[in-house]
Amino acid sequence: MSDILTVRELVVQVPARAIKIIDGISFSLGVGQTLGLVGESGCGKTMTCYAIAKALPRGVAQTGGTIALGYGPHRSGKRDEPTIAMIFQDPTSSLNPVHTIGHYLESSLYRHQGLKGIDARLEAIRLLERVGIDQAKSRLRSYPHQFSGGMNQRVMIAHALAAKPKLLIADEPTTALDVTTQAQILHLLEELRLETGMALLIVSHDLGVIARLADRAAVMYCGKIVETAPVGELLERAAHPYARALIDCMPTIDPDDLEPPIPIPGSVPLLENLPAGCYFHPRCSHATERCTVSYPGPANIGHLHEASCYHPVCA
Repeated sequence: MSDILTVRELVVQVPARAIKIIDGISFSLGVGQTLGLVGESGCGKTMTCYAIAKALPRGVAQTGGTIALGYGPHRSGKRDEPTIAMIFQDPTSSLNPVHTIGHYLESSLYRHQGLKGIDARLEAIRLLERVGIDQAKSRLRSYPHQFSGGMNQRVMIAHALAAKPKLLIADEPTTALDVTTQAQILHLLEELRLETGMALLIVSHDLGVIARLADRAAVMYCGKIVETAPVGELLERAAHPYARALIDCMPTIDPDDLEPPIPIPGSVPLLENLPAGCYFHPRCSHATERCTVSYPGPANIGHLHEASCYHPVCA
C-alpha cells in the first residue's frame, strides 16, 4: 500500500522566540488508512495538522523536515497531488455567520468541482443528506446559529467532502459535543472513510476515540512522538510510561475492573522551559539518572511498534 502522506523530521518553531512547537517528528499514512495523534493539550497535535495543511498561524513557521504528499492515479499523463480537507475543533467558529449553509457549501463546490447554479444546489442537498441532516433542501437557507453544534460539525464534514479529499484531517472533531452526538460523528467519519477510500488523520486527547477509528496511533508529548504502534498493540502493550499513563487515565465500565482512573502526576512543562533529557522524566516513576541527561531515540518494541524510552514498561 502506497503512502499518501509522509512526514520526516518535521520541525515547527516560533522563530521570534526560538521555541520549538514540533521537534523532529516522523510518521506516514497509507491510502485508506487512519492514523490517530493522541496526547495532552499543548503537545503539538494541532500544529502538526496545520503544518500538513500549510495553514500555520502567523508567527509560526516550519523550519525543518519535509512533508510529502503521495499522488493519485495518472490523468492525461500528469500526476495529481491529493486534495486535503480539514475539520476543525469548533465548527461554529469556522462557519461565516452572515452566510447561509447553502452559500457555504455551494461556493466550495464551485471552487473544487466547478459546479454552479442548480447543479451546485443539488449536490449541496446530497452532501447534507449524506452526513445525516434531515430536510436538507430547506436547511440550505439556514444560518449556522440556527444549527446545533453537532449539526454544524456535520456541515463541516459535508464541506470537506465537497473537495473530494484523498486525505481528511479531523482535529478533535467531537470536542464540546454530547456523548450521543460524538458517537454519531465518529460513526459518520468511519463510514465515509470506508465509502470513499480517503485516508484519515484524526487528532484527539481521548484514546477511546483513537481506539475506535484508527489503525495506528502516534502518542505525542511536548512536540515529540514518544510511541507509535498499531492501536490494538498500543492498548495491550504500551511501552512508553507516558502512553501507559494515558491508558490508565481511561475510565472503564468493566465490572471486573472497578479501580478508578489513575491521574498522571505533575503537569506538562512549558515549551520554553523543557527539562533536560527525556521531557517526561519529572512525571515518570520509571525515570533514572540516564533519563535526565539525554533524550532517548526510538527503539523497536515489536512489529511496527516503536517507543522513545530507556525503560519501556512492556519489556
